[in-house]
Amino acid sequence: MHNLKIIFFFIFFLSLSKEVLSHHKIYGAVVEEGRRSLEWRGHFNLDDDTEVNKEHHHVFESEYSWTNFWQSEIEFHLSDKENTPIDLEKIEIQNQIQIIDTQNYAAAIYFSYNFISEGDKGDEIEYKFLNQYGNNYFNFITNFIFEKQVGSQASGSTEFSLTNYFVFEKPVYKKIKIGFIGFSEFGEISSIKTFHTQEHQYGIQFENEFIFDEKEYEFTVGYLHGLTDESANHSVIWNLELEI
Repeated sequence: MHNLKIIFFFIFFLSLSKEVLSHHKIYGAVVEEGRRSLEWRGHFNLDDDTEVNKEHHHVFESEYSWTNFWQSEIEFHLSDKENTPIDLEKIEIQNQIQIIDTQNYAAAIYFSYNFISEGDKGDEIEYKFLNQYGNNYFNFITNFIFEKQVGSQASGSTEFSLTNYFVFEKPVYKKIKIGFIGFSEFGEISSIKTFHTQEHQYGIQFENEFIFDEKEYEFTVGYLHGLTDESANHSVIWNLELEI
């Protein structure tokens, strides 16, 4: 009953926030059996293009690890763009299977079906190959991402993206760690875009863990700088996760 109250409070708090969260996420490859969590993440853009400036995207997520190699997630994506009110953009059903687990290296495969609720786009299927290498000094995660529209409204071919996160294990202050994070979208595999028409954002991120009301929270906040005209000039990203 106590857990239910915490869950309700967490969801209620998020629903009051006007600017709720980001689809910028890099997935670790390690699965921890029995882990349950609620997550709120988001981003806020600043750009000289009025269609992108002050745009913010929000994601509510619930995650559960069924075994020591299989976990499932459900995500609700909301967007607030220039000429539209905040609206449900899509719902993602995700599964992750860890296939390699050694002392320093882990790998996993990831599959997601994304139900698109806005515009005239088809639904999406998304595959990822997750790599994670870590030691006592740093942790490095790379996600190879393949995404394709499906259904009667589908268009285009498979698109490829790459994300990276390098974080130092030694805290810079108390439990706060610092890392470097990046997101690259190259376009359709059948016709990779030239660099200046691709989307690349790279920057810095801080992460912290803390206990509140006997519950463990993880919080990250970061800044991304756009490297091309197709990318937002500046983005603030954040992630708040509650283990239940």
